[in-house]
Amino acid sequence: MALTRIIVWGMILPFPGLLMAQDDARPVEVTMAKRVEGFSRKFTFTGTVTSPRRANLSSRIEGLVTDVKVDAGSEVKKGDVLVELDTRLAELDLDLINAEIEQARIEVADAERQVKEVRDLAKSGGFSRSQAITKEATLSISEANLKRLEARKSHQVERIARHQLVAPFDGVITSKISEAGEWVATGAPVLELIEMKELRFDLQVPQEFLEKVKDIGSVTVNLDAFPGRDFQADLEAVVPVKDHISRTFLTRFSLKNPEHLASPGMSGTATIETRGTAGKSIQVPRDVVVRFPDGSARVWVVKKAGEESQVVSRTVRTAGELGEMAEILDGLAGDETVVLKGNEGLRENQKVDVITTPLSAP
Repeated sequence: MALTRIIVWGMILPFPGLLMAQDDARPVEVTMAKRVEGFSRKFTFTGTVTSPRRANLSSRIEGLVTDVKVDAGSEVKKGDVLVELDTRLAELDLDLINAEIEQARIEVADAERQVKEVRDLAKSGGFSRSQAITKEATLSISEANLKRLEARKSHQVERIARHQLVAPFDGVITSKISEAGEWVATGAPVLELIEMKELRFDLQVPQEFLEKVKDIGSVTVNLDAFPGRDFQADLEAVVPVKDHISRTFLTRFSLKNPEHLASPGMSGTATIETRGTAGKSIQVPRDVVVRFPDGSARVWVVKKAGEESQVVSRTVRTAGELGEMAEILDGLAGDETVVLKGNEGLRENQKVDVITTPLSAP
């Protein structure tokens, strides 16, 4: 059926009966905006399991590798011998030093004997004082030579010890770089060792979430390798230097891994739950918030106008959503009656017929 229209001073208007229909109260379902004590929110960040210590083990001296006692995957303890180098030449040098020490000890003993004899003769006048002093100087030189040789021996013993590469901490060998028969230079990587105890979970947290993350105590970590299994983690440190490209901050958690399932390099997600300041968070069902393409958000608030109810819009700022609820940061004071259903297409000061829906407890 064609729409009946009338023309008033050149304007086309709907039939007056339709204008009256538009003024009828629109039925809406409402609820209450409530203040809550620390409205909880959850954030999820991706991260990686890391080890507190990871080292490329290198030889402390150059030489020929004679034995590699471990392979990739080997578990080692601190102090275990991992690699041995050829020590034959170093041991021969040690034998020469030992022979020189024996000779020096004999020289010291002979010098001590001569000094004793000279002292006895000097007392009776049978030996000049000058000659006695010379003998004592010879003894001092012999003793100094012996000390020098003993120091050389300690140095050579240390050189021989450096032909062994030992584990600096407990861990697992992740890579074997050299094999027996290879010549390695000082400082050249031979093995890679990683510690498997006290693992950590590292996140790159955006700067806008940094203050919220600092206030939490623990998080739940889910590793991609073990879906459905929760790992607990405690906040360890927030590195106060940001990545200049991504503008994120390294946030580190100590991972609880009693079953030794997690390994360095595993990826996963950390679910962080935060709570707002007590008494300052306002909670509404998320359907209350009407969002617009420009990014703004509004809430329709019901006001009494005599015996009738009308709606007015409030521009709000939200902190995100958690399930069916949303947190309002600005725009509402709390305890307002807000439109839950029927808020599409409302107009300012439009009459509404109110149907109340109780707000679920947070």
